[in-house]
Amino acid sequence: MTELSGARRLELVIEPRSDDYDAADDRWRAQVGTLHRDLAAQVETFQRSRSELGAKGTVDEVILALGSSGALTAAVECFRAWLQRDKNRSIDVRWDEDGVERHVTFSGDNVDAATVKEIARAAAARVGGLAWSSDTERS
Repeated sequence: MTELSGARRLELVIEPRSDDYDAADDRWRAQVGTLHRDLAAQVETFQRSRSELGAKGTVDEVILALGSSGALTAAVECFRAWLQRDKNRSIDVRWDEDGVERHVTFSGDNVDAATVKEIARAAAARVGGLAWSSDTERS
């Protein structure tokens, strides 16, 4: 994959969530660690710390840096595989689009074309290339 500069790649912040576990539960942290390792094996990832209103210290965020349609496809397949293991999981995905924060949530087996289309459109605008095809079927 060709490396793109920060201005030409789309950075996605991912936040895995569970209806069954508290964020501090070691079992949940192990499951999230699996997702992070799976993603890091497929796409460029890095961590960034940010301040959270009302909290002491910082929160670490995992960022996916997508510079190609192949990277987007690989990330979505990782999301789908991880979510299918437990229907009570979800993944919140945020990104910046021209100074406006955008957001989608993938949940359970609901990794559909409409949800992916939002990210694909932003990726196409950022890195160039074709937008998500309107005739793409739900996966």
